[in-house]
Amino acid sequence: MKPRIILALVALAVIWGSTWMAIRVLVIAVPPMHSASLRFLLASLVLLPFIQWKRLPWPTGRGLRATILLSLSMIAVPSALTFWSEQRLSSGLTALIFGAMPLMTACLTPWMAGRSVPRRAWEAMIVGLGGLGLVMSGAISTSLWQALGAIAVLLAVLLYAASSVYAKEALFGVHPFVSTSIQFFLGGIWLALASLIFERGHISTWSGQAIVALVFLSIFASALSFTLYYWLLQRIEAYQLTSLQLVVPVLAVAEGALFMMEPVPWNMIAGAAVVLGSIVFVMRAHRGDEREIELRLAKNPPPNATK
Repeated sequence: MKPRIILALVALAVIWGSTWMAIRVLVIAVPPMHSASLRFLLASLVLLPFIQWKRLPWPTGRGLRATILLSLSMIAVPSALTFWSEQRLSSGLTALIFGAMPLMTACLTPWMAGRSVPRRAWEAMIVGLGGLGLVMSGAISTSLWQALGAIAVLLAVLLYAASSVYAKEALFGVHPFVSTSIQFFLGGIWLALASLIFERGHISTWSGQAIVALVFLSIFASALSFTLYYWLLQRIEAYQLTSLQLVVPVLAVAEGALFMMEPVPWNMIAGAAVVLGSIVFVMRAHRGDEREIELRLAKNPPPNATK
């Protein structure tokens, strides 16, 4: 991969690693759909001046229809599910469930996009998911309250995975800034309407921490990260990009150890090593690997092949 792609992947992983804690802080003070709508509406306002300054073209035809659809499937619905679930789950557990996204994306890629996923990538993602479970082992409890939140997160992950595969083809030729800005604005509107219906009478208790969390989510976790996401989606496979979700809980654990002096037991260190190794294999895998081997065998069959 080119250095700029690697740099964008690292930046995206670091931002995603801090997003769940910020959401957790915000939904404690502000109702989930209301806080999510504010996040995306503010993010669209951040991107709009840049679009006007660069005079970027607005999408038309298929690109516009895809952008409108993704404002629901990529922004509004999964964000509402995720923000709602973080009232029931810890940020680490939410990030762990999101670790299933690369496997879901890999399952959907052949069906939705007609492209194969290398066997080496499949194996690496499965191993990485196991390492992720090792990282978070001992930090998960089971209850009906958590089960409802986990189901909501799984639905959000499924929507994100399907939207990622769809967006790679449907948004071809649409500038990432433009697509992201429109999705944020429309998604914020959908969430605001949902908040008026389902969160009527809920009170927001703003604090300094909640304001900082909203600013971080709007600028870094939305305007910057989604722009990087769609930029990368035009250059690498969807299953490769979503595999970053495997490393997000590892970063969350590292941040807790660095900033909050939380202990890091051996199983977390071992699991982190497994996850990081699997990410390398996923990124290096490509569809031509198996085909090249098959061509060599067909061209130079062993002496006993026809007996």
